[in-house]
Amino acid sequence: SSRVLALFVVAAAVWSMATITTAVPVHALEPTVVEIVKPNAGPRGGVALIGDSVMVGSTLESGGYGPSLEQQLADRGWGPIHAKAGVGFQTGRLNQKDLSRNFGYWLTQELLGGFDPAVVVVNLGANDILSCNGSQACAVANIRYLLDVIGPKRQVWWSMITMPKQSDQDAWNAALRTVATQRSNLVLWDWPSVQVSSGIAISSDRIHLPTASAYRARSVLMANDVTARLGRARQVGAAATLPAGSSSLEYLPLTPRRVVDTRDSGARLPAGGVLTVDLAAQIPAVATATAVAVNVTAAGPADAGYLTVWPCDRARPVAWAVTYSAAQPRGGFTTSLLSASHTVCVFSSAASDVIVDVQGMFTTTGGQRFATSAPQRLIDTRVSGRRQELVLRAPAGAQAVAVTLTATGSATAGFVSAYPCGAAQPNVSSVNWSAGETVAGAAFVPVSADGTFCLFSSASTDVIVDLTGTFTQGSGLRFVPVIPTRMVDTRSGTGGWLGMQGAGQTIDIVAAPASAAAVTGTIALVEPVTASYLTGTVCGAPAGQTSSVNAAARMVMTNALTVALSAGGTLCINAMANAHTVFDTTGWWVA
Repeated sequence: SSRVLALFVVAAAVWSMATITTAVPVHALEPTVVEIVKPNAGPRGGVALIGDSVMVGSTLESGGYGPSLEQQLADRGWGPIHAKAGVGFQTGRLNQKDLSRNFGYWLTQELLGGFDPAVVVVNLGANDILSCNGSQACAVANIRYLLDVIGPKRQVWWSMITMPKQSDQDAWNAALRTVATQRSNLVLWDWPSVQVSSGIAISSDRIHLPTASAYRARSVLMANDVTARLGRARQVGAAATLPAGSSSLEYLPLTPRRVVDTRDSGARLPAGGVLTVDLAAQIPAVATATAVAVNVTAAGPADAGYLTVWPCDRARPVAWAVTYSAAQPRGGFTTSLLSASHTVCVFSSAASDVIVDVQGMFTTTGGQRFATSAPQRLIDTRVSGRRQELVLRAPAGAQAVAVTLTATGSATAGFVSAYPCGAAQPNVSSVNWSAGETVAGAAFVPVSADGTFCLFSSASTDVIVDLTGTFTQGSGLRFVPVIPTRMVDTRSGTGGWLGMQGAGQTIDIVAAPASAAAVTGTIALVEPVTASYLTGTVCGAPAGQTSSVNAAARMVMTNALTVALSAGGTLCINAMANAHTVFDTTGWWVA
């Protein structure tokens, strides 16, 4: 997994690094270079490591130096990693002729070759400040030069330096602080302070470290700091543009029913295929429906991918209704506007059978209105004991409930159906799982005349049910369906947040207009470093024990979320472990 262009023995390394002093110009030394590539991708993204002779000691594996800085970062979920360090290397602004020691040139070649790191870790400055003759203005120009090569969308972690002359050290570090106030993608590591507080020994030249163990200890501190600070989402821009809203509607719950199953028709979708679903016959005669609530399932997909649902007379949006892995059935609840001819379209990115279950319609009149609820746990069979059929009581007066259903701890694959007690168990699913998975699904479930709703599990599993709202006649919120719109994607910076959410980190996003009291959409947990979950909440409210979506390490999982909003249409999302987050709005609720 590594490519070493030049490697020297430990004794030679220590001697070479120890000889760099103000009495010996750095540019006069013969370069000793280490270049290493760890090609494996990690969930946190790629990293470029660049540095001078101090970084050489951090990139070595042999002679007691390892595990190296690049291995430390790989162990924390970063990758691919391209590392290069060498004696005498500079940022490159003042070294345009000797390109072998010019990191601006090296990084440009890496980027042109297709390497696209999320983070660039930099340990440069000792050679630059000497070439600048101690000038802080020159140092600022050198730092800006390299940052311009790196680009504003990559995060940069830059270590401050120690030097034999205090004036050189102060000039360079002051230049870094100046540029950090101007470039939002630059974070600094105060190595001079860390060196003292950590007790790591430093060589008599006030630049290098005297032992392999000291370099190893420094590498651990560096990897921890890079991960703690840049393994967290950072605000980088404005909120995403909200979609145009339509008329507000009431919800008409229906006993869940299956309307399409391509396994029966033999019309399996190819990769990139679109299924047109005619729902005109599902609309009750008394209703004028312009939107629908459905559960869509990918059955037997040939590869990992996603389904998108939207009205057939509009362009397909960039949004997910559900994501899936190869060969595993996966379902997801979503809301969608209907086309003028009462159709919705379902796109599958990979070849798959598709199942569509209708849960309800949104109508101009004659339906029910929504009341938000702080997430409330109705049952957890890990505590109460497993049962194949569960009877749950809805809040008084509710004619339907919005719930999140989580299945966990099953030894076999299966599904859960949610329906009003007293009705025949329908042939539908609200959540699907494979053996050993923890999977969450959402549903709007009608409530029977006696105030109950039922769950049926096709296989033995624990089930957790969290209530997020109720539907009743009379007062309450009406729904404004919209074309699914991506409001945040921490992988790209969409919605103003870039980078993995850190463990325990909460991000706030604008998910709906300021007039909205609640939002409905699809929340996605993307490639968590460890098994994790996300919880969507009112900002400032504790996430509690509830979860909105769950995923195993390195998986991509989605779930529908209907939740109250903070002032300004703001939704807060809390992450249990490091992961990327995506949220697509499909509608909002207004008084």
